[in-house]
Amino acid sequence: MSSIERYIDKLGKSTGDAAAEAIPPLTGRKAEPRRSAQQTQSEVRLDFPSMEVAGMLTPAMSEGRLVNEYRAIKRPLLRNAFGGGAAEVPNGNLIMVTSAIPGEGKSFTAINLAISMAMELDYTVLLVEADVAKPSVCRYCGIEEPRKGLVDYLADPGLELSDLLLKTNVPKLSLLPAGRVHPSSAELLGSQAMAELMHQLATRYPDRIVIFDSPPLLLSNEAVTLAGFMGQVVMVVEAARTQQTLVKQAVSLLNPEQVIGVVLNKNRTSDVAGYGGAAYGYGYEPGKQA
Repeated sequence: MSSIERYIDKLGKSTGDAAAEAIPPLTGRKAEPRRSAQQTQSEVRLDFPSMEVAGMLTPAMSEGRLVNEYRAIKRPLLRNAFGGGAAEVPNGNLIMVTSAIPGEGKSFTAINLAISMAMELDYTVLLVEADVAKPSVCRYCGIEEPRKGLVDYLADPGLELSDLLLKTNVPKLSLLPAGRVHPSSAELLGSQAMAELMHQLATRYPDRIVIFDSPPLLLSNEAVTLAGFMGQVVMVVEAARTQQTLVKQAVSLLNPEQVIGVVLNKNRTSDVAGYGGAAYGYGYEPGKQA
């Protein structure tokens, strides 16, 4: 049994057996070279008071359980992202946050993780709203959903990334919104344009972490496609709700060579991994199964 399976079995002691929730065409044009983005063009303000009321992390928080939980969660991710782990992780600074089914708190986790990482002295963070069919990052942050974003960039070679990135009132945090709904979103996320974008995001800035809020793995082909570009994957599991079988089924869709972590969200006890609201555990090490 792999270490990720053992950890999922451990999580099973805190999860319930509730059932899972019911849940412009491509032109065929070859992607054209684009100029590199130098800076973001627009600014938005995250609604910190509303986020705090919703139980989310904000830059004003320096102590407390939520702050400490995300410090614990981000530390191994940062080590892997910049070569501080036991082994080199290709594209380790590309981190996908996902879940097995909807409603487990993946967007909540992605936003909190991005804000926590942006508070680091040595890194900048780009949060990508990659759940293109059901985007929620902007809504949770109190931002009006922009018209254009990731999907538009992939579909239109004439668009520049710098025109789509949003600078936020968290100094080191930028946002790439999902953009419009597209009937060929799965194909766009698996396109050469997406591969080129991932390379640019992974390599252009040596201090940048890119966090992707992904669709649930068991609900979307896009999530599996997106995972193929990632160096690290964070699986969010809702305590006392998500079935172990669903989590294992979702993990089986991922590349076992990737680093896969599990966040136990909405945990009201402290008997898993030593934390309260969000426990974190590791699965695979790159290149081998632990």
